[in-house]
Amino acid sequence: MGNVLLCGVLFLVAIGGVGFFEATTRAQETAWADAAGSVYGCWLAGGLMVFSVLGMMRTLLTHLTTMFLVPVVSLILVLLLVG
Repeated sequence: MGNVLLCGVLFLVAIGGVGFFEATTRAQETAWADAAGSVYGCWLAGGLMVFSVLGMMRTLLTHLTTMFLVPVVSLILVLLLVG
C-alpha cells in the first residue's frame, strides 16, 4: 500500500498536478520533477536491495509490480480525464 501511495504522489508531483504544490517558475517545476524522480529511484533501488537480501521474493515482485504499474495506470487515467 505504501508503494501505491508514494508512486501516486510522486507521479502527481512530477507532472505538477498536486494541489498544495504551486510552481511559479519553470525552474521550480523542473526542480520538483527532479526531486520526485530521485525519491522514486532511491525507493525502487532500496526496496530491491532490502527484499533481495532478505530473500523475500514475493514481496520483491510485488514491489516491482507496484513501482512500475502505478505510474503507467496514473498516466492512462490522466490522459483519459484530459482527453
